[in-house]
Amino acid sequence: MVAVTETARADIRFLLLTYNAPGGKEIWAAMSESERAAEEAEYRDLIRSMREERIFLAAEEVEHYDAARTVSVRDGILSVSDGPAVNADAFLTGYFLIEVESFDIAIAWAARVPNARTGSVEVRPVMDIDW
Repeated sequence: MVAVTETARADIRFLLLTYNAPGGKEIWAAMSESERAAEEAEYRDLIRSMREERIFLAAEEVEHYDAARTVSVRDGILSVSDGPAVNADAFLTGYFLIEVESFDIAIAWAARVPNARTGSVEVRPVMDIDW
């Protein structure tokens, strides 16, 4: 009997951070019911594809940036301010956490995120830290 060994994959975890451009809420509001349903179906299909490829780890949509609070502690003093930590033209709307073999593959998946058409998708490697 011959032992079958599975080829080890040296996968890297990547965050695909989705951002909306200014006016993203308005773009969504201006879409017809069928256009919104089609985009939501694209997201479901994308996640289904990621699961089939066994690269999907997690995905979430986050609340609008007005719901954010930024926390800092300086010299032992807690400071909490309304809004995101960085004021920018684009704002974070969600993320996908995937595990793939290379940056190029992660970029190819990011290009499939519907949000990339009207906003952007940042691809960032996740550090492999053994806590």
